[in-house]
Amino acid sequence: MQLQNAATTAMKELASCKAELLFWILLLMALRALGSGRPSVHIAGLVETVLFLWVSSASIGKLRNLGLEFAYWNAVNARVAIACITVGLFAGAMVVVVAAFLQQSVGTLAGWSKAVLVVVPGPVLEEVIFRGYLLTAALRLAKRLSDRTARAISVLSVALLFSIAHRATAGTTAAQVSCIALTGCLYGGLRIKYQSTLAPALAHGAYNFVIVVCCLTKFF
Repeated sequence: MQLQNAATTAMKELASCKAELLFWILLLMALRALGSGRPSVHIAGLVETVLFLWVSSASIGKLRNLGLEFAYWNAVNARVAIACITVGLFAGAMVVVVAAFLQQSVGTLAGWSKAVLVVVPGPVLEEVIFRGYLLTAALRLAKRLSDRTARAISVLSVALLFSIAHRATAGTTAAQVSCIALTGCLYGGLRIKYQSTLAPALAHGAYNFVIVVCCLTKFF
């Protein structure tokens, strides 16, 4: 009887977390399929990405279980969303200009599936991890400092981790790592300003969109 009650309680708890479960499941499935080397699963990845966008949009401000309460997946208004996308596009354009000046490539990209991956699910996952969980943890660790100092140190430290994580990617240059660190500070600032990881995710996706366009069109 006790086992049955425990199972019933567990089922009820899982049911109450259905939005969070769908968020993670669809996000990870989309990442896996789009990043696969098998073209046959890329269409499935595209479908999973569309479903993820629907679930994540419907769940904005509602994800309060499975640790997502620390991820700050909160709503932003249309004006803020447009501003974040514009900032991301501008940052991407500036990086392209710098790369052209230094005569360096902004990167390589193989196929439309990778393009979708780095513009949609990739930025969401990275922002939830870095500007969600890690920035929240950094702010809590620095809470004894003044608000301004705590925010600055937290944003900078997470941006450094963000750049180090990308440094592991083969072919990443020092200039690219520097740009990643700077954009990491930008994303951190947006997250703190608007109290939402959706804000930096929009900017991050827009930034990656510019880079993807340059890679696919072989702009330089």
